Formats: sequence, structure tokens, C-alpha cells
Amino acid sequence: MAHKAICIEVTEFLDTFFPLPEGVTADQHPQWAEDVFDGLAAGEVLTEQEIQRRFVETVNDNDLIPGLKMSTSSEKPDITEMGNFKQKPDAAIFKADSVPTDGRPHWADQLITVEFKRNTTSQDPFDDRKGAELESDAATRKEVRGQLIDYSELVFRIQHRTALFMILVINRNIRVLRWDRSGTVVTPAFDYVANPQLLCEILWRMSLLSDEQLGIDTSATRLHPSDTDYKLMDILALASETDLSSTHGHDLLPAERQRKDHIFKHVREKFQEAVDPKWPRYRVEVPDGDGVRTFLIGAPAFYAQGMACRGTKGYVAWDIQAQRFAWLKDAWRLDYERMEPEGVILRKLNAHGVINVPTLVCHGDIRNQKTRTPDIWEAQQPLRPATPASTAASVSPSPTLVDPAHQMSSTMSRKRTLVEVEDEDTSDGEEEYTLRRHAHYRIVVQEVAKPLSEFLSGKHLVSVIIDCVRAHRDAVAKANVVHRDVSSGNILILPKVVYNKNTGKPRVAWKGLLADWELSKPIHEAEPPLRPRQPPRTGTWQFLSVSMLTENPKTVEIPDELESYLHVLLYFSVRYLHSDCKDPAEFIESYFDSYTFQDGLYTCGLKKMRVIKTAGRLETRMGVPLMFYSPMDEIFRRLLPLFKAHYKVQDYLKKKDAALKLPFRNIRPMPSSAPPPSATVSLALDDDPDGVTAASLALDDDDDTDDDTAALQAFAAEQAALAIPVDDAPTPEEHARAALVQNHNFVLWSLKNVIYRRDPECRWGDDKVGDRVPHEYKPQVPLANPHGASARTMKRRRTTDIAVVPLAFSSLPKRLTQSQMPKAK
Repeated sequence: MAHKAICIEVTEFLDTFFPLPEGVTADQHPQWAEDVFDGLAAGEVLTEQEIQRRFVETVNDNDLIPGLKMSTSSEKPDITEMGNFKQKPDAAIFKADSVPTDGRPHWADQLITVEFKRNTTSQDPFDDRKGAELESDAATRKEVRGQLIDYSELVFRIQHRTALFMILVINRNIRVLRWDRSGTVVTPAFDYVANPQLLCEILWRMSLLSDEQLGIDTSATRLHPSDTDYKLMDILALASETDLSSTHGHDLLPAERQRKDHIFKHVREKFQEAVDPKWPRYRVEVPDGDGVRTFLIGAPAFYAQGMACRGTKGYVAWDIQAQRFAWLKDAWRLDYERMEPEGVILRKLNAHGVINVPTLVCHGDIRNQKTRTPDIWEAQQPLRPATPASTAASVSPSPTLVDPAHQMSSTMSRKRTLVEVEDEDTSDGEEEYTLRRHAHYRIVVQEVAKPLSEFLSGKHLVSVIIDCVRAHRDAVAKANVVHRDVSSGNILILPKVVYNKNTGKPRVAWKGLLADWELSKPIHEAEPPLRPRQPPRTGTWQFLSVSMLTENPKTVEIPDELESYLHVLLYFSVRYLHSDCKDPAEFIESYFDSYTFQDGLYTCGLKKMRVIKTAGRLETRMGVPLMFYSPMDEIFRRLLPLFKAHYKVQDYLKKKDAALKLPFRNIRPMPSSAPPPSATVSLALDDDPDGVTAASLALDDDDDTDDDTAALQAFAAEQAALAIPVDDAPTPEEHARAALVQNHNFVLWSLKNVIYRRDPECRWGDDKVGDRVPHEYKPQVPLANPHGASARTMKRRRTTDIAVVPLAFSSLPKRLTQSQMPKAK
């Protein structure tokens, strides 16, 4: 893959990122003494703390950054402890009127982060030597690089940024870095003691930059305690006796029935958390047609981890124009051709009346803010240009319309260590020839939902899945759109007011909401032949179908999406419901997080492969069934054999297609398997499937005309059968089962059957027992093979929010959409 760090000469860096203002020339700079940094000449005998002290004093005492000041912060973490962030950068540059004096980082106010290291070689995260890899794999270098990534990620998380500049002082050497959501641009290290004029010019030019040039997102206005909007947010956070209970099943009181615009208590509570005084507050702009709407936001309810990625953040926001709460998503969407922004897709779904999807308020790209690192990279690779986008969409599933404090890794959340470096958005073992372009984008929807982990019981979990499968079916049937990222973070719970069909009385019900449509596209749309509009795999690793994890690239089809729903159902059932699974954490890790690395590619883990393709039943380990002792067992017993049959048919067809490419052999043909007419298929069903008819289950039968073309095709097919053993041919029953997952109808009926069937044997009970994955659980499967590629199963790192790079690999996929694997978005 393309490195996410690009090295350019200092002069080019200055011309590109620190241009002189109009009317200012280079010879107008202040006069700097040649010996200004001589106090650091003996750097090899100074401690890191002493280098830091002398450097900061030299910069401030000589006013080398007019209007700005440098302040140290290496001894104490930020007193606000926002999100329990304990990082302590050595120093930072602030505006002179707001420079801190308490020795703390003050993340919300930093303009430029500064880090100091003592050892010139081992603590330099980059290697300038000719022929060497810029991003060195040496452990200590990698550790420092991870540290810098953590700092930049934190600034982006707390502030609203388009870029971040950083100064790295390594003894007598210095580098300047620029971070954005595509990667890092870094200068070569140079000796600032021997060449003080160059460093002084860099610092002087920094002082001349506007906020926008410094990487501040000027579409977000920082609010202060004296501002009217700041005070308004405090008032809006106060609970009101008119707030509607979010409790499932709550019957609305007569007074509540009179109000049309309810504010649910869970929404107000999330806004209360957002206005935590420890976090900065902002008034942000979102395009709305030809105009702009403004929203008030505080701390994000969700943020995806990682630096070179989409950087999705979700907020419970106050819509100033509409005077109501909404959900605002801020992301750096992938900027490629033919990728529609999520808002365009949602508007289409809303216009077609697709049920159980978010309601668009407004959306748009923010002030043409785009990442610039790909431009630098492409300039160094003139023979391999990227394809910039005219229209682009965000890609990367991360839970959005929810308070994702519940953004989960399959087993548990893990903090990235200093040696678990970025590489968040790499492709699956294949070289990428350009860095990904990102465009800043915001979208606002009406619904503020809850995470799926808050489901009430196994029966309720199934009902939420039903709602989302119905949304998926609606999108396909009415709008010709397939979601392409059915995952735990995109299936949400929405408290809403519903009316009893018999009595007409309103009550609160927790319904399913299928969110995050940024990866969707028209169904059956073929990928471009030369360059995919995005990386090969699309979706969240843990919940991708076996086919999506083993075929690269592959178009997402309805059976893939239906299988993903089954994986989501299994994940939450194993993690939160009563079962005979003795070690849910180990099961989740081996089934959802694992992968196989073979022939340079990451593919499906062995456990998921066995359950879906080989066994067709749930097992805790080979031959040992997994039981929930509830109607949930019936769901898996009914549906898993269908997917097993589907894969057998697909494998057979692929072998047959491959055999067509072989030379004809003059051998007596073996009998071939053909799908039987639908009228001869007999299925034992408990009731008439919802929408399932003979026509909907029938397989297409091609009526070849009696011409030479048809005769040749028939002869070729007959010859192809010779290359396939008879035992590989699916039976008529397997063809019939496979047909049932080609559309949504039978899966929907199977789920509804165990929810609504009046049968004394179909009892659910109170089966949710809480999170069965211990918080202190440590993964048992190694992250990667330390000795290179092998076919054994290994744990795949989390896609949406955790970026882990084992030392054995220069890149390991993170999340598959435009990232790769399983944010936590």
C-alpha cells in the first residue's frame, strides 16, 4: 500500500503549507542571531527535559513566533480529563493571549503540538537514509510514531480540524509534520543549531498563517462561557417535565397525547452529557440546499479511532433554525468518482417511502475542505495518478445515529498501544498505489437512536432485526439500493410513538432503524473495470458474509446482506443472552475477529467458514452444538442450512464456469445437476411465508432458442460438467434451499414466525443476562503470525475504531469499507 507518510524538502514544505501573505516578502523577516540556539549545541549530554526547557525558553525569549507562544506540558495530563485522556505532549504553541501557565496540555486550545526526544536515531520515527523505508519498523521508532499519531488523533477529536502541524525536536535535529485524514507530510531532519536561520524562518512563517492555514475548521465557531449560545446549551440540557419517557411500552398520558413534537428523555440526557464543561462547545455550519443551517454541539457522543481514516464523529445537536434536537455526523468521506454522499442516498430513500431509515434534515461538503496529502504523494508518483472525485461519498461503516459509547469491538474495547501504529485504512494485503482522498462532510438526520446492545430480550432483538430487514427489502424494491454494510453499529434502536391498531392508543415502542447508508449503491451495479470506486471489500469485517471475505473483489448481493443480518443476530445473542456457550469471549473472538492470511490476502476465519459453509449449524467447537434454549435456536436451525446450500450451489457454479475455460475433452459426460422446477419443491413450513409464493421461490429457467448459439452453449456446458465430480453437484433440495436466500421473503417469514406464532412451545422468557464478555478479557489468538504469511487463522483487528498494526506486518487492514476491518467508526 502507499505509505501514509511522505517526505518532502523543507523549502517545498514552506512553499506549500506556509506561504507568505500577499505583500510580504521573504527578506522582510526579523533579524535572527546566528547563535540563537547555541544553548542546545551540547544536546548529546543534555536530558530530554533540559532540551525541552532550553528550546522553549529560546523560542519565547527571542519572540521567534510573533503573536504566539510555546508552553510546556509534559508533567501533567489535562486537568479536565476529557474521556480519560492521559496523554502529555511535551509542549504546544498557543495564541499569546491564551497561553496556559499550569503546565497542562489544554488540548482544546493547542495550535501546534511540539514533542521532544533525546536520542537522534532510535527515537526518530522516520528514516531519511537513501533506500530506507521512511516509516521504519524498528520498535522504538515505531513506538514514537504511534505516540505522535495518538497526539494528532486527540487534537482532531477534541477540536474541529482540517489539519494539524507538529514540531518534532530530536536532540539537535528537528522535523516539521503536517497531519490530515489521508496521511502525514514530513520534512527531512535538519540540525537547527547549525542552521538556525531555517528554523527561525519556519517559526516566523507559522506566525503569519491564518486560522484556516493553521488547519482550524473555520465552519465551526468556538463558543465561550460568555456567549449567548453557550448559555443556551446549558438551558437546553436541563430536564423538562414535558420530556417523554423513552421506556419501551410506556402508554402516553392524555397531556402527552396533545403534544406533537416530543423530546424523548434519552435525547435530553445525551445532550446533557454533551455539554460537559470539560469539553469545548461549537456552533457549526451544515449546508442546506443553497443556504446554511447552524447547530450547537458539545462533546461527541461517538468518535471513531484512527488518524488516516474518515474520522467520524457523532453529536446530539441543537438545530437553531428548527428549534429541535437532531443527530449530526461529521466525517471525512472518501472523495472518489461515482460515490454519492450519504445525504443524497437518504433523500432518495425518504422520497421512495422506505421504512425504518433515518430522515434527512440537511447535508453537504464543508467549504471545499479536502485532504492535501494525496496531492503531495501523487506528485512523487507521476506515472500512477489517482482518480479524484467529482462526487464522492463517505465510506466506512461506523455507528452513527447512536450514542456510541457502545461502539464495540467484538469482544471488548482495546486502547491502542504505542507500538500499534496507524495503517488504519489499508487494503487487504494488496498494494494500493495512492493515498485515499477525503472530503469534509456533515449530515444531519432527525432521529437520535440507541445502540443495538440496549435491546431488551432475545425476542426484542429479533423484532429489531425484522424492522431492519424490512427496511433493506424496501430499499431494494422501491429505490433499487442495497445497503452494503449491515453491521452491529448500523442496526439501531429508535424509541418512537406508535398507535395500537385496535384501540388507537399511543405508546412508546423500541423499533429498529437501519442507518449509515454511505456505502450503499444501486443493486447489481457492476464495479468499473479499471479502478474500483473504493477498496475491494465493503463493510465491517466481523459481519461480512463468508463470500465477501473470500472473494476479492465481489459485488455485494442480497444473500450477502441477509447473511450479515444473521451474523449480527448471532453476535448479540452469544454476547448478551443465556446460552450454553461457556466462553462467549473466546467464541466471539474466533468467529467474528479471526481471519486467515494466505497467498498475501486476508480472508474469512475458519470458525465462521465452518459454521456457514460446512456444518450449517451453530457449534461452540467442532461437533458441540451451541444452544440458547429459546426460539432463537429455531431461527438458526432454519436459516443456517439455507446458507450452506447457497454456498454449495455457488461453489458448483463457479467450478462449472471455470471448467468452461478448459479445453474440451472427449470423455463420456457425467450427469449434471440442474435446479428442479419450483412446482416439484416441497418445503415443510409452519405457515405461509410472508410474501413467499411459488413465483418468488422459482429459479429462472432460461429458454434457449434452437439456434447454433444455443447448441454451442449447451455443448460447452455439457463438457464443463466433465471437470466436476458428480458428488459436488447440489441436490434438488439444496437448489430449493439456496433459492430461499436470494430475496428477503423467507428470511423475514422465518424471523416473524418465532415472534408472532401462537405456540405454547415457542416461549422466549427473560433471556438477556447482560454482557457476558468480561471487561478485563484479553484476546487469546495472536494478532498476526510473527514469521510471515501462513494459512492458519489469526485475529483480525477491529474495523471501525481500533487501529492495530502487529510488528510482523507493515500494514494490517482495519476496516473494510474504505477502511477495512473491524469505525470502533
